[in-house]
Amino acid sequence: MKDKKCIGCGITLQDKDEKSLGYVNDLSKDYCMRCFKLMHYGEYEKKSMTEEYYKKIISSIPKDSIVLYICDILFMNLEPLKDLKNVILVLTKRDTLPKSVKDEKIKNYIKKRYPNVIDIEIVSSINNYNIDNLYNKIISYNKKVYFIGYTNSGKSTLLNKIIKNYSNINTKITTSMYPETTLDKIEIKLDNVVIVDTPGLLNNNSYLNNLEVNRIKRFNIKKEVKPRTFQINNKGSIIIDDMIRIDYNTKSSNSVTIYINNGVKVAKISDKNNMLKQDNKISLKLSKDKDIVIDDICFLKFVNNIDIDLYTKDKLNVRVRDNLI
Repeated sequence: MKDKKCIGCGITLQDKDEKSLGYVNDLSKDYCMRCFKLMHYGEYEKKSMTEEYYKKIISSIPKDSIVLYICDILFMNLEPLKDLKNVILVLTKRDTLPKSVKDEKIKNYIKKRYPNVIDIEIVSSINNYNIDNLYNKIISYNKKVYFIGYTNSGKSTLLNKIIKNYSNINTKITTSMYPETTLDKIEIKLDNVVIVDTPGLLNNNSYLNNLEVNRIKRFNIKKEVKPRTFQINNKGSIIIDDMIRIDYNTKSSNSVTIYINNGVKVAKISDKNNMLKQDNKISLKLSKDKDIVIDDICFLKFVNNIDIDLYTKDKLNVRVRDNLI
C-alpha cells in the first residue's frame, strides 16, 4: 500500500511513534497531529530539519519545469533567482506595501536586475488582488508548476487561496508564520496542471529561526505598513524594539524611513545609551541609493550617504539592496 501523506505539510503519516514526524492516532486521518494542533489551536512545534534536507527537495525539481518563486514584496529576497530558469516571480502581500507605490515601478525594478525572469505577478491573497491573472497564467502551461519560496513568504497561503477559488477539492495546506511548516512536497491537481508546493527555503539568520513564538508574532506584518521617518544629525541611534540598535554618524542633515510592523516600538535616542552594544555588530557605509534589509523584520532607507553600526541581540540576516521605493 502506498504511503499516505499529510495534506497539510506533505510528511508521510505514521501511527507508531508519537514523538516522530507524521504521527496520527488513526491512519484514516488526513492531517498529522502537528498540523492539526497548529491549525486548530495555534500550537507550534519546531522541528530541526537540516538545510541539506530542503536543498535536496528543491534540487529534485526537473530542470525544464515552470517554477513560481514566491517572495514577500517588502523584503524581496531575490538571491535564488540567479540560479533558476523558467521562473515566474510572484510578489505576495501587496496589501502590506504602501498604496502610493505603483506595481509598474516594482516590476521595472525587477526586470532591470533579473532578465531571466519570464514574468512577474504582484498579488495579495488577503484581498484577492491579481489572483485571477496568476491562476490563468499557471494553467496556460499545461504541466507541473512548482511553488518555491522562503518561510513566511506567503507561499502556502497563496496556494490555499487558489485551491479555494478554483477547485472543489476539500484540501487546506497548513500555513503559519513559523519555519518548517511545510515539510515535504504536496501535489494538488487543478484543471490541466499539477501544482507542487515545496517546503519553505531556510534563511538560517532570519529572526523566525531564533525567536520565541510570542516574539515572532510581534514582528509579523499583516497590514499596510505606515512608514516612520526620523530626522537625524551628527551622532545618534535608532532603537527597534529591544533587539536592534543602529548607531549613525552623518556630517550633513539626513533622515531615515523605516518600514516595519506598525505595532513595533521604534525610537531615536542619543548615542550615549549602551543598549545592545556588546551584541552582534555589523558596520556599513551606505550610499543614498541603497536600502538596508533586516530579513522578516524591516527595511530602512536613508536620504543621504551615511556610516552606521548595527547591533542585534540575535544573529540576523542583514542585506543591502538598491532602493525599492
